[in-house]
Amino acid sequence: MNDFLIQLQTEYEHIAKSRIGRLEPGLSADDVVSACKNIVDDVRTHRISIDNIIKTHLDPMLKSIANISDEDEASLFETAQQISSYETRLDPGLAYKIYQSLLKRARENKDTDSIIKYLYWCGITLFYLNKGQDKKILSYFEEGASYYNRYRKIQNEETRKYIHRCLGNHHMMLFSVDQPEKAMELEGKIFNFWNSLIFSDIDPDFPWLTYFLTCLTHNHAYIAKTAHSDPDSETKENLQNILDIAITINKLYNKNRELFSVHGGTRYEYMLWEAQFLSGLISFDQLRENIYNKQKTFEADDYSSDAIYTKINLFSFLMHYAITMDALSEIKTEVVKEALNYVVSYISAIPKTENTREVTRQLRSFAGNLGEVIKPMEQLDFILKLTTFRYIPTYAHSIMVGKIATYLTKFLIEKDPGYFIGCMGLTSISDVKANVNKLYEFTELCGLCHDAGKFIYDNNPFLLARVLTDDELEIVKLHPEEGFSIFSENDNIQVSDYTDIILGHHKHYDDSSGYPESFKIAKSKNRAIIDIIKVSDSIDAATDDVGKAYSDAKSPEEIFAEIREGAGCEYSPVLAKLLDEAPVISMIKNILDTERKDAYFTAYSHAWS
Repeated sequence: MNDFLIQLQTEYEHIAKSRIGRLEPGLSADDVVSACKNIVDDVRTHRISIDNIIKTHLDPMLKSIANISDEDEASLFETAQQISSYETRLDPGLAYKIYQSLLKRARENKDTDSIIKYLYWCGITLFYLNKGQDKKILSYFEEGASYYNRYRKIQNEETRKYIHRCLGNHHMMLFSVDQPEKAMELEGKIFNFWNSLIFSDIDPDFPWLTYFLTCLTHNHAYIAKTAHSDPDSETKENLQNILDIAITINKLYNKNRELFSVHGGTRYEYMLWEAQFLSGLISFDQLRENIYNKQKTFEADDYSSDAIYTKINLFSFLMHYAITMDALSEIKTEVVKEALNYVVSYISAIPKTENTREVTRQLRSFAGNLGEVIKPMEQLDFILKLTTFRYIPTYAHSIMVGKIATYLTKFLIEKDPGYFIGCMGLTSISDVKANVNKLYEFTELCGLCHDAGKFIYDNNPFLLARVLTDDELEIVKLHPEEGFSIFSENDNIQVSDYTDIILGHHKHYDDSSGYPESFKIAKSKNRAIIDIIKVSDSIDAATDDVGKAYSDAKSPEEIFAEIREGAGCEYSPVLAKLLDEAPVISMIKNILDTERKDAYFTAYSHAWS
């Protein structure tokens, strides 16, 4: 068993070192395409090996998990640890699959220590696997935390540590799923629990203050939530509560900075600065100076959680208060533009495998912070820089979809302009003809935007390394909703116009299938554009032979035939019929033959600009 597990880790390490996102600067267009193809061919070779190992050795073992030896269980756990560690995160999806099976084995054996252990690892691995699974993550931590009532009877010290981890994460996740009342109720219980242990002789060396500090931090965030939404109207009583908690947190932090810095010491300092600012004890200029001085303490290429919090979150707070507080209206444009430029340059440089969730968590707040300060096209550019533009194949694919979609729009306007009535508020055929250039621009930009939500997962090596698990497929299917959430939180109408296209590009034409299930194409004013983006997306994705390793490229004829076959169900019959026309076929083939290299080079050049 150890031999195939060692081989599995070796294959993953190889894939992790040969990522398209790590192309060197200074390449020509031909060099970029050649390098991407070489990487994809290499990854495909290792993918075959990994799939074979999983199919031949790992899956049979996981299916008969109850019958494996304790030594095999230990080896499986060690493998899962190595491929899902915070430092490497080579394949959290496969690690999660292993932990699920080990949890099943523990339940069947009624092994309490192992149940608690694997509940924690299922929860924390799914947490780092990425977005959209908060309720499932909560269920793991909640079950693990429930064992605190049996704490004194549990003999294994390591198991008792896992109970504490589950308690802390259960508390945190209640806030994530918007259950603050339950979080506060739990907080009271665990405070009493930890206080009772401080005076006992059980585990005297456990870092009690760390858990206590975590609770205070979330308590502070809950109380400060109203101040964030409307700082000008905050009551003196609430401001005093925010200040008192921030002072307590900082006293604990200063008692043991080395211990608490692991959890992001910057946030504890900032909580005090923010409370002092809201209470009038320091000015906005002083708050701003504190933040700029703090970011200077980190190297430019420091991507630790603490550095990311400093260089992203703190500048987000600066923008937020500059926009929302009446007293700062005169300087808000200056503050927002300065902070945006800084954040974009820093995020763009973050290696694609680093701290995805920490970056992801901030994108919605940034989108909401743009307000009327930044022009619509600047807002769109900013959002795309933090999402689509961060991964070369996704960016190149988006360029190609925009190009194909624009030409399909031109052909369709000439053939059936009435198809576009309703889009962009157009009310008649004459209205459509008078706004063709706006339609072309909008369609091309929709191509660039349609996969913005993919940033939640497209930096993870598992997408190239093997067949996805059911849990991973569910995460992949969340990208339309994730993209929608970023655009919809922006108040600007011109930016939010893209939301239907982002939501609908994986729904079937007749709404019979696809995702997200809740979105109904028939109700969208931009249905014609959704139809066009869907067809364009399918054509480019199916024929890409440069940066895609998870399937072999098809010929244009093959994907055209699939679209015609799906006419009326998956695809628009109008567009399927358009693919019968020789000029349209010729045009699309020409784009696929001549434009893809330029698209990859543009994406690569943007990554190094």
